[in-house]
Order: sequence, then structure tokens, then C-alpha cells
Amino acid sequence: MIYLITYLSVVLYLLFIVFIISGLFKHKSPKISLSKDLPLVSVVIAARNEEKNLPDLIYDLVNQEYPLDKLEVIFVNDRSTDLTNRLLNEASDNYSFINHIVIEELSHKMTPKKYALTKGIESAKGEIIISTDADCRVGKLWVSSMTYDVIRCGGISIGFSTISDTSFFDQYQKIDFLGIISANAGAGGWKQFWSGTGQNLAYFKNDFLSIDGFEPVKNKISGDDMYLVQSISKIKTGSINIDPNSFVKTEPMTNIKEFINQRTRWASNAKLNIKKSPYFFSFLATSLSFNIIILFYFLFSDSWHFLFLFKFVCDGLVLLMGSMLFNTNIKFPAYFLWATIQPIYIPIIGLLGIREKFTWKQ
Repeated sequence: MIYLITYLSVVLYLLFIVFIISGLFKHKSPKISLSKDLPLVSVVIAARNEEKNLPDLIYDLVNQEYPLDKLEVIFVNDRSTDLTNRLLNEASDNYSFINHIVIEELSHKMTPKKYALTKGIESAKGEIIISTDADCRVGKLWVSSMTYDVIRCGGISIGFSTISDTSFFDQYQKIDFLGIISANAGAGGWKQFWSGTGQNLAYFKNDFLSIDGFEPVKNKISGDDMYLVQSISKIKTGSINIDPNSFVKTEPMTNIKEFINQRTRWASNAKLNIKKSPYFFSFLATSLSFNIIILFYFLFSDSWHFLFLFKFVCDGLVLLMGSMLFNTNIKFPAYFLWATIQPIYIPIIGLLGIREKFTWKQ
């Protein structure tokens, strides 16, 4: 029986790898066309105790090469206790297109970040909403690129995000994040939009309203990005934005505890896909089971290295193709460590995610 399960897992995993890699090859850089009739765009950012990161992001936003009379930036200060409020007041005073909303109390009807984003989107005047996180850095053509991609595809634009990698631990996180994004991009090549990152999304405000905003997932701590991607792409369509001008950069977790907590929070949303995105759930379940099988063979059989080598090569090809598509570099020592501990890491994160063993700043 174990050999049959192993065989089925290998076949399923290989099929998903082929599906993802072939999907990555289907992406092509769109032809950029100039337009004089640009839409009004609202950049909406939820911020809580982000005094260290806000100056850099504000600098990036005020230097956007997008007509300022067609741009508004809405920061939602979610009950910050540091200098966030002061920094946002100064930005609003200095730049007329920057607005500042203050949330003083927790909502009893919706989880914090979804509530903050909802208040920002409700007040937005723009036809198109673009979102990122307060700890991200964006290029000067970010708004232009994300806006163009939304107009071109007519649905939701899923942007790329990478992690700054100044240390070995940062490089590990960068590879882990790239693996997630590459899998989503591969599925996107086949018009299967599984998820995205709230660090870089763009969509029409009317589409947000048509899916009833975050109301269907108002009690979920995280998963706002996955919900938006799946819901809007089903009523319209989606696009993986591979234009380098659209890429954003974010800071890594500072320690292993924070990293595990973040990945557990992400994994907690997996079970929501059983009905909403069965192919995505099948991929997650296949990945989990295959890693468990490798761990089982490592503990009880001498032939574990064949399965490990197979997965090592398959995952390496996905990351290689993903790094080429998104023009980012990966370092082999970090990949070797990442691939080596996957059979332990994935089952642990999966179990913690199912049991929702994570913390979130309230």
C-alpha cells in the first residue's frame, strides 16, 4: 500500500510541476501603449506602528511618474501607538494627493486589516485601487505599470514582490517566497488564479464592490489577498504582471519565530480552498503529502534519497524558471538548505496552519 501511495504522490507532484513550469512559459511582456485619458487611481495602504518604514514608502509614492491630478494616496492609520500618526499628518500637509484616515478602535464586525482596507477603499475616489504594505518599497513607475495591467486585462493585476536579501536567512526567505509566487504565476499562465500578495495588487473599485468587499471573509485574520484574487478573477479575469516596473520589495522577517508565525498564518487559509479553488487545494495537499512521504522514507527506508533528489530537481526547476521570469537571483547554498528541510518544514507548517497556531497584532 505504501508503494502505491508513493507512486501516486510522485505522479501527481510531477504533473503539478509540469503544469506550473509550462504555465510560467506562457507569460509574455505586454506591449506598452500611451494614453492621454488616464484613470484616477487610489493607492490604499493600511499602516499600524510603521514609523520606521513610512518615510521610505512616502518618498517612493511622491516620486511616482503618474499625473498627480490622477493620483490619490490613502493611508489608513490602524490604531498606531508610535509616530505613525505624526508622519502621516506631515505627509498630508505637504502633499495634497495624500490623505490620512485614522481608526481609533477595533471593529467588532471585521478583522483589523480587512477593516482598515475597507475604510480606505470606501473613501477612495479612484476608478482603480492599488494596494501595498507599509513596509514595502516601490519604483517610480509602479502605479503606471499596475494601472496599465488592470486596464489591459480588465480584471485583477497580481504583482510580484521580492524580499531584500542582505543575510543568509534573508536569502532563505526570498527563495521560500519566490517558490510560492512562482507556483501562483505558473497557474496564472493557464488562467488559474490561485492567490497573490497584498503587497502588490490592483483592481477596479467596482469589482471590489461587486464581490461585497471583504464581507464574506470578514472574520478571517488573513487571506485578504487570496480572497481578492480568487473572487475578482472569477467574475472578470486576472493577470500576472511581469513588468519589472511593477515589482515591489519588502523586508524579511527578523527571526525564525516571526517567519514561522507568518508562514503558519498563510497556511491557515489552505482549507478555505477545498470548495473555492479545488485545483489549488489539490496542489497544496499533494505538496504536503509528498513531503510527508519523503520524511517517512527517511525515517524507515534507505531509498529516501531517490525521492528527495526527484523533488530537489523539480523544485529547483520551478525556482529557476520563476527567477528568470521575475528577473531575480537565487543562491544555491540557500536553496540547498531550503530544499533539505522542506520534508520537515512543510508538514509542521501545515499542521500549525490547520490548527491556526499563530499570532496577529490586534
